[in-house]
Amino acid sequence: MKAYYLFLLLLFPFNNYAQKEASFSNLSMENGLSQNSVVSIAQDHKNFLWFGTRRGLNRYDGFQFKIYTNNPKDNTSLPHNVIDCLLSDSFGQLWIGTIKGLSRYDDKNDNFIKIKILNDTINCIYEDPDKNLWVGTYNGLCLLDRKSGKFKTFRFDKLDKNQRTNNIYSLFKDSEQNLWVGTGYGLIRMTISKGKPRAVLFRTATNNPTSISSNYITSITSDSDKNIWIGTDKGINLYQKPNKFIHYTHSTTNNNTLIHNDIRDIIRNKNGTLWIGTQEGLSILNPKTKTFTNYKHNPDQTGSLTQNSLHSIFQDASNTVWVGSFYGGVDALYPYSTGFKTYRASGLISSLSSNIISTIVEDPQHNLWIGTEGGGLNHFDRSSNTYKHYKSIPGNNNTLPSNLVKTILQQKNGNLVIGMHEGLISIFNPATKTFTQQITNVKDTSNSRGTADIMTILEDSNGKIWVGSRDGLNNINSHNDHTLKNPVEKKLLSKYVQTLFEDSNKNIWIGTTKGLHLYDPKTGKLAYFTKKEGNPDSLQSDYINCIIQTAKDKYWLGTYFGGVSLYNSRTRKFKTYTEKDGLCNNNVLGIIEDKKGNLWISTDNGLSVLNPKTEKFKNYTKSDGLAGNDFNMRSFFKDHNNEFFFGGYNGLTSFYPDQIEINTHNDPIVFTNLKLFNQPVTVNGPDQLLKENINTVKNLTFKHNHNNFSLGFALLNYIRSDKNKYTYKLEGYDKDWINTDIPSASYSNLPSGDYTFIVKGVNNDGTPGHASADISITILPPLWATWWAYLCYLLIFSIILFLTIRYLFVRALLKRSEDVQKMKLNFFTYIAHEIRTPLTLILAPLEDLAKTSQNNIEVHQQVLPIKNNADRLMRLITELMDFRKAETGHLKLHVSKANIISYANEMFLAFRHTAIIRNIQYEFIHQQDQVILYFDKAQMEKVLFNLLSNAFKFSNDGGTVTLSITEHEQFIEIKVIDNGKGIPYESQNKLFSDYFQVDEQESNHIGSGIGLALSKSIIEAHHGKIEIISNPASTEEQGYTCFIVKLKKGNSHFKPIELSEVKSTEFPSKLYTGHTGEKPATQQQEHSKAQETILIVEDNAEIMQLISLGVGKQYQVTEAVDGLKGWETAIELLPDLIICDVMMPVMDGLELCAKLKSDERTSHIPIILLTARSSHIHQVSGLETGADAYITKPFSMDLLLLNVRNLLQSRATMRQKFIQQVNLQPQDITVNSTDHAFMTKILAYIESHMSDESFGVPELAQKIGMSQPVLYKKIRTMTSLSVNDFIKSIKLKKAAQLLTENRYTISEISYLVGFNDPKYFSREFRKQYGHTPRMYLKNLEF
Repeated sequence: MKAYYLFLLLLFPFNNYAQKEASFSNLSMENGLSQNSVVSIAQDHKNFLWFGTRRGLNRYDGFQFKIYTNNPKDNTSLPHNVIDCLLSDSFGQLWIGTIKGLSRYDDKNDNFIKIKILNDTINCIYEDPDKNLWVGTYNGLCLLDRKSGKFKTFRFDKLDKNQRTNNIYSLFKDSEQNLWVGTGYGLIRMTISKGKPRAVLFRTATNNPTSISSNYITSITSDSDKNIWIGTDKGINLYQKPNKFIHYTHSTTNNNTLIHNDIRDIIRNKNGTLWIGTQEGLSILNPKTKTFTNYKHNPDQTGSLTQNSLHSIFQDASNTVWVGSFYGGVDALYPYSTGFKTYRASGLISSLSSNIISTIVEDPQHNLWIGTEGGGLNHFDRSSNTYKHYKSIPGNNNTLPSNLVKTILQQKNGNLVIGMHEGLISIFNPATKTFTQQITNVKDTSNSRGTADIMTILEDSNGKIWVGSRDGLNNINSHNDHTLKNPVEKKLLSKYVQTLFEDSNKNIWIGTTKGLHLYDPKTGKLAYFTKKEGNPDSLQSDYINCIIQTAKDKYWLGTYFGGVSLYNSRTRKFKTYTEKDGLCNNNVLGIIEDKKGNLWISTDNGLSVLNPKTEKFKNYTKSDGLAGNDFNMRSFFKDHNNEFFFGGYNGLTSFYPDQIEINTHNDPIVFTNLKLFNQPVTVNGPDQLLKENINTVKNLTFKHNHNNFSLGFALLNYIRSDKNKYTYKLEGYDKDWINTDIPSASYSNLPSGDYTFIVKGVNNDGTPGHASADISITILPPLWATWWAYLCYLLIFSIILFLTIRYLFVRALLKRSEDVQKMKLNFFTYIAHEIRTPLTLILAPLEDLAKTSQNNIEVHQQVLPIKNNADRLMRLITELMDFRKAETGHLKLHVSKANIISYANEMFLAFRHTAIIRNIQYEFIHQQDQVILYFDKAQMEKVLFNLLSNAFKFSNDGGTVTLSITEHEQFIEIKVIDNGKGIPYESQNKLFSDYFQVDEQESNHIGSGIGLALSKSIIEAHHGKIEIISNPASTEEQGYTCFIVKLKKGNSHFKPIELSEVKSTEFPSKLYTGHTGEKPATQQQEHSKAQETILIVEDNAEIMQLISLGVGKQYQVTEAVDGLKGWETAIELLPDLIICDVMMPVMDGLELCAKLKSDERTSHIPIILLTARSSHIHQVSGLETGADAYITKPFSMDLLLLNVRNLLQSRATMRQKFIQQVNLQPQDITVNSTDHAFMTKILAYIESHMSDESFGVPELAQKIGMSQPVLYKKIRTMTSLSVNDFIKSIKLKKAAQLLTENRYTISEISYLVGFNDPKYFSREFRKQYGHTPRMYLKNLEF
């Protein structure tokens, strides 16, 4: 009841004849309303507000509008967009009347059910006290039978034949069960007795002043005394029995009348007043006193009606009155008054001169002196509500010197001390209205004029006036025209003084931009308080805006973005409150204490009130009635009557703290919408998420790929609803409650599971909502994450596990067999490697012995079988190695084009001697002398050798062996035929298997069983085929065996990497060519051994001896038994060439080679690697380390010597090239990157010291970081020159280049290249180039 009483006081002040202050809030199209013509208003049972417009129906939840319109293709939409009337009945049903019919809102499905009655145009809908529903149309009155859902129609043709009698515009049922019907042709009073209606028509009569004022009845209601009031287009009528009407109309001469006669709507407010909407504004009638309070649109008054043409009035559950206009949307007048009064500048009435308020003081007459920025000084006479402005007038000394007033002090003698912009100070006498003195503020002790704004002025208890500015701290002496420096200023942390305050103990508080100071005038002591990072007990900002002392001697400070702080004088600590605690902004500009001890705090973003006992904040903003949210520093004041004033940048706000009302209404919170991927979800939409309206749903179920959604909700508090606040949490996902001002919560990528969403709300004054709202949410798992999917996974996993175990078991069995096979193969391969070394020791001497024993036939015949068998053994080893390559997939082809006839003929001739000895008929059959075929000669030799060898091996003496080659269109066919024993039928299908041998007990042929398997692998690598046709020998006939090899013609079936063209190699004339007509190199140089030194690194003593004997005949030999000894010998000796084995202890050959090639001292030395590893991959590995040649064991000594000779000769060729060329680059005399880097560095050092005659070997060795002997040997090896000669050669080459440029004289060039004697230069130049420099230059010109 207190709220209602205060509401009445607001609306009905003592002077009832003038327009009283009331602040309306507005909603329009800018806020989301579909159209600004609001002609009907209702509130449903869930507290949603509904606004009917000329373009659709709007549901409002305090935050946003949801708009419903007609859709011709949807029979569940509205019948029409023009909504004339709305009613929410006692059964919770919302009825909508349009110009094309009646509809009922289906809350569950969020759509509309059309109701067909006599006429499509609905003018009014009314529910009487007996809960009967009446509908007024253009064609009579309709009554709903709620049981059948059908309407009964009443027409009033018997009362008057005029059609307008059936045009029903308004309805009302009084306490005597009379139904009052307002029509377009009069007022009807109808009663129903025993189901029969009885009606009386009241019409206006010109000769009867007590008749109704007009026949056009727009609205009917009753007051609290049950009097009937009727609104017409010609005023309002009060019905008195029996048939008398008292008229209340507008009068231009009487303010206590209707604001306009054209009545659109009348409602009875819950406080008993009648609210009357007219064509020209709002009238509020007190039925008891018959007084009117009128409201109209006032463009100069904030909070006035938005527009005057009013069509609908409605009072909601919280007692807010909503007024719908035809052009301005809907206005709301809240029941809870904040009591804020605003003062702004206006050009039409007496008002402030500027809206930027800087300071306020009160004089003894209780009038206000208000300083403004740009508007000068304002005197507000509160009794007459008038303003007088004092502004600067240039040239007039009796005016303000500046309109930018910063601060005002009301002296004890009544004068005003006014601080202004640029250090100006004026003394004003309010009694005489004159400026008595102009004072200049000084900035130093020499009285230099200061230009900083005056920020604060204080008169202490001793009458001393203190002035604070950014020029420091001063005092005013009335006898001087300038201020005087205060000695305390020197002790301040900053000269920028922001505020001054004297407490009850007569201490002076000085707030600056760099801290707070407390000055005791008695002792002269000055205490400091500053911000300390990380210390919550200190100030949180050094920039002090304001200081106050409360009634309980508490000190409160407002700081610049450091919040509001409470100072404890006993502990000298501060307790600070910030935005985190509820303060609306951390920039605190003013503080005032009210009678209850609450602190009212002005900030950069609103007004806060702090209850120090509870430490709770309540905030007010512009929507509460403040002039603006942005307040000004120093602009706060409490007058003698405890009225508070706060100035800002949008005017002045005043209020009485004890008149501020609190909204204690508990409103419900509901869910308003659901969005999926930011798109609204409709009831029974394509996604089928909502089966009914979101505000009735208790559970939501989302598919796994629909887990990106937003839930809208609203606290249905419409009183300053922008200040509603919410807290929500998704249980099962959110750990903490989430606070927000926006009524929406979004979630994305939620894992599958069950959740509960809970939301709570508090209204504009912090009152909690009626109850929290919750909804259950289920995120379905994807198809692959359902329980039966996991069951399938378990089954599949079990099957896979079983198959895996079975596979591992079978593989273990197979691997055991495979491992045995590999062990055999690895064993044979290892044996083959090991046999190569002794074979080398056998074959090399046999070759020499075979050459030297040609003249001794007896010895030669004994040596030849040994050599042949050694060769055969070598072939077997090679065959085994090749088979190993084929088994491991490392068999690489090097295919080239050749004449297969001539190639096969060479193989044919190799067995001719055997055929003669064994009297075997041996022939080679071919039709052409040349058949071109692509094949690998080395590999094909093994195939033909195997086939011919087997043919001779299994043929009897005197038998037949035939080799034939036949050319077909697509392939070449090679046959090897013999008439030997043949192959048993049961063995033929296993003949090409690994290690398979025909089991013949009497046979003395020994073999490995891999020859034919290798041959098949080689043929298949050529994309060919090998077949066998064989008939075993019997007693009646000879055996027959034919091996058929088919090879494709052309080269398209080979990979590009397998193709290689054979190129003829021509050796320089000086290199050894190995022609048999010449004497061996060893014999030619037997008595003239070369000076080159060869280092041999080999761990096998016999191989070492063999190589030393062979190489030592021509070169100087040094030996090392392992890689480490080889490295040490190489860096000490710097040999001309190194022969190195690969497999060695301590350090193997590959490591040694890599180390030698990466060291600048040895990188130039050629290296030949020897190894029993003949595979391609091992050769690549060797050459990648930098080796110059790679020779496999067993090797030919002639081949080794030839490689040695050629490598040494190539180095000699490069050295000769260095001597002959003038423009030489490092890459021209280097063979690897290390040598290239070394030579580049050498040349760079020589180039940088080209003109230095003293630059020689010691300096170069020091620069390179190499000893002189090592440098000498390396340069000598690479260039055949000493180091001095090499340096001189480089300088002479530079001289030759300079001569070609023709820019310098010969004498100048000699000095440029480091020759101080031109004659010596010419002599040395002639030695190198065969001409003097002058002749060299002439030859160039010629």
